[in-house]
Amino acid sequence: MFGFSFSVSNGWALALFAALSALLAIYTYRASLLSLPLKVFLVSLRGVAVFLTCALLLDPALSSVEKRIDLPTLALAIDDSESLTIRDNGIARDSVLRELLSDNRDNFTSLGKSLMFSFGKRLRETSLDSLTFKDKESNLSDALQSLSRLKETKKLNAVLLFSDGQFTAGENPIYAADGSLLPIYTVMLGDTVSKRDIVARRVVAPEVAVVGTKVPVSVVVSQTGFRGSRVEVTLRDGADILERKLLDLTDIEQRVAFDLTPKAVGEAKYLISVSTLDGEFSTRNNALAFFINVQKQKKKVLVITGLPDPEISAVKNALLSNPSLNAVFFTQRSPTEFFEGAFSADAHKDADACILVGFPNTPASESLSQQVLSFLSSTNIPVLSLLTFQSSAARLKQYDALLAVKIGRTQGEVLDNLAFIALGTAGAQFAAFRPMSATLDNTLKLAPPVSYLDFDFQPKPAASVLWRLRVGNRVTEKLLFAAAKLPARKVATITAIQLWHLSLSPDNDVRDFYRQTLLGTLDWLVADEDTRRFKVEPTSKLFDESSRISFNATLQDELLRPISSARISLKVREKKSGQEFSTEFEAGSEAGLYAASFERLPSGDYAFSAEAREGERTLGTASGTFSVSETSTEFRLTEANPDVMREIARRSGGKFYTVKDFSNFLDDIKRDAAFQPTETSATTRIELANISVLLIIIITLLAIEWLTRKLNALP
Repeated sequence: MFGFSFSVSNGWALALFAALSALLAIYTYRASLLSLPLKVFLVSLRGVAVFLTCALLLDPALSSVEKRIDLPTLALAIDDSESLTIRDNGIARDSVLRELLSDNRDNFTSLGKSLMFSFGKRLRETSLDSLTFKDKESNLSDALQSLSRLKETKKLNAVLLFSDGQFTAGENPIYAADGSLLPIYTVMLGDTVSKRDIVARRVVAPEVAVVGTKVPVSVVVSQTGFRGSRVEVTLRDGADILERKLLDLTDIEQRVAFDLTPKAVGEAKYLISVSTLDGEFSTRNNALAFFINVQKQKKKVLVITGLPDPEISAVKNALLSNPSLNAVFFTQRSPTEFFEGAFSADAHKDADACILVGFPNTPASESLSQQVLSFLSSTNIPVLSLLTFQSSAARLKQYDALLAVKIGRTQGEVLDNLAFIALGTAGAQFAAFRPMSATLDNTLKLAPPVSYLDFDFQPKPAASVLWRLRVGNRVTEKLLFAAAKLPARKVATITAIQLWHLSLSPDNDVRDFYRQTLLGTLDWLVADEDTRRFKVEPTSKLFDESSRISFNATLQDELLRPISSARISLKVREKKSGQEFSTEFEAGSEAGLYAASFERLPSGDYAFSAEAREGERTLGTASGTFSVSETSTEFRLTEANPDVMREIARRSGGKFYTVKDFSNFLDDIKRDAAFQPTETSATTRIELANISVLLIIIITLLAIEWLTRKLNALP
């Protein structure tokens, strides 16, 4: 609907100009001896021309207004995971969903606009015919967060969520519902009654173990409808049965524990399976595979600290979380001694790495400081230094050969709880942080502040600056973390004070970041550079049979510069059948990074080998193992979860429905204030003073008047 209006800055002035223009024109021709029609004609020309000229001084404008009614938009969010293929009372959930969507197609159209999205691992826009129900995981939280982000760009007003409420990836979706910008109406698909089934729910096992050392392994077995039955739980290493245990099913969930002693160094795959019983809903979920990285021996880490400090406890907890490390502590008790007794250089020269925490410091005697310095200088042990408020710049200068930084001054300003970590380009590529690359930026935003002693630290020529100091939103040139490969050893230096704040963060990712900083840096310090220059890893150790099998590779030269021009071939072989598959890596967007994948592989245990070549020269080889399983996590939780669906609706301001009462949705959403048609208006304003046509009209009127006067012999 359109409307037009005329406006000026002052209506009274416009009326005055009209009157004055008319009077001026009449006065001009009052005494002229002309016929009345001609006199009226000339007065009109003069009056209109003068009026239009004066009116331009009042900013006249012509406005057009377009009013439009915008209908609300409903987002249909469809769970496209495998769990929707589960049959309840003989009817598949996806069939119920398709029928529900088809029957209500006209109803959705009557509400306004509708957009269909499907989700599994991630959210995507789709159509009813494109639904496959083959996704191997359900990330409800990511779907809800993604829809909130699309609210403005897609002009969404509400969400209608179809799902069984089970989520197998991401965080609990009820937290995403808390922050949702849209009301979420939920429709539960599936039966809440548990199927008669036995499920190997999860395995608890260490990621790393030492060969010949016993480690505990356990599996959680759940059952529904088989109480009183007996099953056999078996731990296997390939075809070899390591241990069997009988389990009487007396509870919904029970834990079965094993003692596992790895026999060979390398990456070992184990399988825990539960015997099947007649009447189970599915036998695909009766087994779970897991991998353990079996190492030759524990790495010895020598930790020398200053006087008791919270950083010491945080470092100790991080080291204890890795069973492949043997941490030996020497904590300063007084200026001349440690709590653990006298330090013996001979007893610890076999250490793989050394961590200095707040040492050397001012309270330490010269003799104690020199004893430690002499020991480290006589070895090639790599050193990680963490500064504390005890750290002495003067003493640190004596340890210059063990630091990745140069110290500019011995007295420094203190930033107490005002320093934040900013990740540099080198930090994002540092090996220690690659396992966290997907969440690193967000983790640092959540990290609490630390402190900083400004001793004018400068990186050594061979050093890479991994962290810089951020104050507020400003990233400075001051460094918080640097690492270097010096001629004698590798060294890393963390100048951030009170880094232990991160280990106490309520956010799990931030706590993991602290732990990964220490453990990942230790891995870098003790790693053989020749073995690290070419690395190939599958994106997962366990893949589902219908999922893409993806690999990443990194390649560097002898100076650790990335190589992007290599040709990398990849071969995988199924161990049992001997069937082989091959492909080649493609260079990624970042230098030295490559990616390869197989669209599908049959289930089985695989060994892979990769070779990097440049021309005729072999740059490196790599190998490893992975497995492809026909079991999907989507079949481990077979019953619908109404509690999750009900909470999502309640917390977001929507409502919860089952398939039976879904007909109430139409009336409910029509009453929702967030889902109402909105009237919008668009105004177009035309400034008449800027229109050349108006100027032409004024000139034309005056020209006609002049010509008429000349024709009638008027002056």
